[in-house]
Amino acid sequence: MINVMTKIQEQFGFQKPPHGLFYSFDRALRFELGGEGFGSDRPIRRFVQAHERANTISQTLFENSSEVFVLLSSYGTEKPKKKRLKSLKLCGIKRREIQYLCREPQQDAEHIAAFGNDIFRHWEVAKLEDRRAISEILWLGIASEMAIEPSFRGSLSAYLVDLSNGLMLHVYDDRGMDIIATNEVPLKKLFTTYRSWLLEYDLPQMTAMFGGGTQ
Repeated sequence: MINVMTKIQEQFGFQKPPHGLFYSFDRALRFELGGEGFGSDRPIRRFVQAHERANTISQTLFENSSEVFVLLSSYGTEKPKKKRLKSLKLCGIKRREIQYLCREPQQDAEHIAAFGNDIFRHWEVAKLEDRRAISEILWLGIASEMAIEPSFRGSLSAYLVDLSNGLMLHVYDDRGMDIIATNEVPLKKLFTTYRSWLLEYDLPQMTAMFGGGTQ
């Protein structure tokens, strides 16, 4: 498999994606998934809306992608727990298809003082042989903070990456999703097509970049 971290560094200027992609890259969009219409009292409707939006947007984003990778991030001890990736089996991704990349010490002084050891961020990657797995991975990410199963549990999080076209998507939970790109063309298309789903709080910033400076 190609050196994914090196390619990410070349494309995006960072080797390990941060949590808040939108605030870490100039060409970025932030979408509202669950929205304000449905709260914790209507989790099924909220989840369905969030997954439908994320799925629709991702299909447009990756419609011309020849290769899509899932980059996985999780936190734990220096030696990661084997069961942390169990949910990926539900997406048709076998354990042998997932390549361990590296671990990153967080230098968490409070954790070290309390427990005598540091927290590590672990990185793994798999090439998606079946593109339908994208929808399933989005499901797991959106459900991670909800009473919906199956889901990512613990600290597991996924970034969907097209290295050839410089595209990256990250669902942080049922609230929203960030997309960054090295070329503004695909983002302009998403901005125009799905403008009503963009997070209102950050809309002025996105409009200035992709909407000709008008709201």
